[in-house]
Amino acid sequence: MLISLKFLRTLCVFGFLALLSAGLGWATEPMATSPGRVEVTLANEYRKDVEGIKKEFEQAGLGNVHVQFLRKGQPPPNVGMGREVSAERARAAIRLALKYNRAVKILLPAYLFPPHFITIASSNFDDTVEFPIDEEALRQLQAPTLTTEQFHELYRRLTTPPISLKDMQEHVKAMVKDAEDMVAHGGMGDATAIVHHCHEVVKHAEAILKSLPPADTHGKAATPHLQEAIRQCQRVATLGDKVDPGVTLNPATKARTAVREAAKHLSSLKP
Repeated sequence: MLISLKFLRTLCVFGFLALLSAGLGWATEPMATSPGRVEVTLANEYRKDVEGIKKEFEQAGLGNVHVQFLRKGQPPPNVGMGREVSAERARAAIRLALKYNRAVKILLPAYLFPPHFITIASSNFDDTVEFPIDEEALRQLQAPTLTTEQFHELYRRLTTPPISLKDMQEHVKAMVKDAEDMVAHGGMGDATAIVHHCHEVVKHAEAILKSLPPADTHGKAATPHLQEAIRQCQRVATLGDKVDPGVTLNPATKARTAVREAAKHLSSLKP
């Protein structure tokens, strides 16, 4: 009798496994994760098309969409993304916001939302957490080449408050030092140091660009040099630290030249 029970247990186990391998799949398929809630506010003119609009959002990868309508007027021209929204879904949200709300002029910072949350035309926030963007910044966010990490790095930069003039000058000093160290280490054949210091140069240059007074002549004069430093350091990042240091030293040296020129103009900034 004991042998018969063991046999039956074994038979049951193998039968269960056989059913799984035959294609039931419910125990072997990973559960789909939620794409995150999408909240959208549209003008009342689109109310009659709500089902078609929801379908369009779902086809764009923006499922779990919740649409509401204003009784009159146009919705706020803003979008907000959680910190883990994929670049693909973020671009789709911006594209549909432009299609239905005609403009995206304000970003809401990621820390306001759950990680996968997207909002379009929210009226739940005031101007203390609104960050205006121009057409160029919007174009950069829509670039199809951006990875999710790159998208959120840009998004964070665009939703970070400007720094003070004192802090800006600290960034200038640090940027110059990194640029000089970058070339010095490069001359000693240290490709890893070139890439590291170039990354720091970009970080400082971007912080400075974001905080430059728009009407200041010295800031305007420094801008193209800062942009050139960023461009050359992006070349360094693309080349990486596995190539011969002489290859990355060339754009690194050009970046240092641009940093020096920018620093000359930025030293004349006044409060």
